[in-house]
Amino acid sequence: MNPTRRQLFKSAALGSGSLLLQPMLGRLQADANGVDRTQTPQRFVFVVKSSGIIPQSLVPSGLQGKVDAQDGLINESLAGHALPATLKPLESLKDQLAIVQGLSGKMCRPGHSSWFGALGVYKTGGEHHSGSILRATADAELAKLFPSPFNHVGLALRGKVMGKETEGTLYPGITALGAGRELPFQASPEIAYQQLFGSAVAGDQVAQSRYQLKSNLLDFMVDDIRQLNRALPSTEREKMGHYLNAFEELQVRRQRLASIEAKIRQSVPEFSDRFLSKQPIIRQQSHVDLTAAALISGITNVVTLRLDNISTTYGDLGLSERTVHGIGHRESCNGKTPEQARDIIRLHHMKLLADLALQLKAVPEGDGTLLDNTSIIYLSDSGNEHHGNLSQWPYLVLGGNGGRLNIAGRYIHYPEYGQAGHRTIGNWWTTWLNAFGHPIKHYGNMDLDLQKNGVPQEGPLAELIV
Repeated sequence: MNPTRRQLFKSAALGSGSLLLQPMLGRLQADANGVDRTQTPQRFVFVVKSSGIIPQSLVPSGLQGKVDAQDGLINESLAGHALPATLKPLESLKDQLAIVQGLSGKMCRPGHSSWFGALGVYKTGGEHHSGSILRATADAELAKLFPSPFNHVGLALRGKVMGKETEGTLYPGITALGAGRELPFQASPEIAYQQLFGSAVAGDQVAQSRYQLKSNLLDFMVDDIRQLNRALPSTEREKMGHYLNAFEELQVRRQRLASIEAKIRQSVPEFSDRFLSKQPIIRQQSHVDLTAAALISGITNVVTLRLDNISTTYGDLGLSERTVHGIGHRESCNGKTPEQARDIIRLHHMKLLADLALQLKAVPEGDGTLLDNTSIIYLSDSGNEHHGNLSQWPYLVLGGNGGRLNIAGRYIHYPEYGQAGHRTIGNWWTTWLNAFGHPIKHYGNMDLDLQKNGVPQEGPLAELIV
């Protein structure tokens, strides 16, 4: 017997309503974007840390002389150059590693965080608030080009840059679907596990029934909203139409998830106590494992992983006396200098990146591996320092980038701010969008000082595009 609406609503209220309450992550836009569904999908992982990436820490010792005497663009092979000590976990992946330096981001807010500007290329926010959202950030733009059941997945250890939140749905202020539309992040690996993999990991009959109950409820809600929308005056239909679109998209997502359930079952990590841990480094590893599983299973092609914020303490790394904020303010920690503490944290982050990359590299795809069609982009939301002045914004990129960029296995350093040939993060993200199918003239705001001095800023970095 089909359950009545009353029974469905009552049952849903007793269980988890997270699916119906999740903010919509954007419409599936395959037709609108003209994406050929038969092509190999491209995957993107944005790994965002706090407190800056010190540029000098990324330079291979054998290339330091060229950097010191820089005159124009440096574009060198990493082959034959030993990586800095804290990047050693990436040594076996060096042929798919890019170190990119010299790009500035002074059109963004300096300080503890550039908020949405780090991926959106504009100035917004203050010390404690993320400010207004002008446009979709680069991660969300790329997600539109390669739609999936979950167009964008956000995982975070903590919320806003100085926030103390560590549980549930968070809004760290770094990713947006469009103007005024911030995307959510999940802090709990346990909840993320349930939200991402749903009925595919529901082994018992009760869990399967609960999942089906929610699907039936969703169908009822869509029908009800359609009927209500037809009865509304025209002035209200547009508003209700947004609700209808959102729930219809949830239906599509459910259907797509059901169609790849077997693949999800093969890819999902085994649930264990580590997904319940409150320890930061265990949570980070859990988020990395969830990221790998989500990409391998095909339930998403884009993940933004907020590794930490300045309130994070890395006690399990022997750095219990100071938060990232204290270390950023050059305070010693457990007998370590601030530089040594930063090195310990960076080494840990590189181990996480290597682990993620190796999980993807182990999965065959076409003539290569899944890593060949993935870009793992490591950056900080404060650019080059704890209080970033944004004269430089370093990036590490790991993966084959679908063969669309000439950066794998390269050390690339653009001329410094104010020098001839200098480029910005606006050029950087314009490059990514153009390379992967969005031929935009320029992405982001201009640096007004560079503009005043006649420095060209528009367009992609053509030398990086295949």
